[in-house]
Amino acid sequence: MPLHPMLSRAFDILEPMFIEHVLPESGHGLLASSEHWEPLLDTLPGAASIVRDRMIEHWSDPKKAPLSPAEKWAELKRHLSAVFGHNTGVKRAKNVGASDKERIESWPVEVVFQYTYPRLDINVSKMQNHLLKSPFCVHPKTGRVCVPIEVAKVDDFDPFLVPTLPQLMQELDQFDEADDEASRLRKDWQKTSLRKYFEPFQKNFLEPMLKELRQKAREEADEQAAIIGDF
Repeated sequence: MPLHPMLSRAFDILEPMFIEHVLPESGHGLLASSEHWEPLLDTLPGAASIVRDRMIEHWSDPKKAPLSPAEKWAELKRHLSAVFGHNTGVKRAKNVGASDKERIESWPVEVVFQYTYPRLDINVSKMQNHLLKSPFCVHPKTGRVCVPIEVAKVDDFDPFLVPTLPQLMQELDQFDEADDEASRLRKDWQKTSLRKYFEPFQKNFLEPMLKELRQKAREEADEQAAIIGDF
């Protein structure tokens, strides 16, 4: 604390999603029942134990009108704010040190990030076998080929239908058994189920990139010719 502007912006984006998808019973149910909210409250810093006890007592009291998960979250944040001195509507805990205040203040942010902030697998960044995920590499465990996905058809993509290396070898063998002129003229990738992945990749990515490189080369050649007067 204070949060880095990037994290502050992330929190503003993620907290509404956290409230909508993580707190209610229809989501993770984090504040939908005592079975879930008590373990969550147990993660509060020790200096906020007064808040923990108050929330458990209030939320479990059958005489009080039940609160929605969103209302529980708002009430919990309000009481925590009182502990570290930003709210005078709730009795403030005494003898709360600066480090405890910081831990209490950051607790709601940490909880939201724990459940909603995108994560990166560290092994993906450092292990060699994870780095070999360029298009058409083979996954070392599943044997499936890493294929490019068309953005317009991403919702229809099924990773379990991606061809495997043994499958491609079998398709090549079956195609070559025909031993006709059409078979000999085709490239290997055209003989397999990789064709439906490679053709869009070639049309939408490789060919435009090659066209752009050629255009850039021509422009550089024309510029050089203009400099030396060679037309």
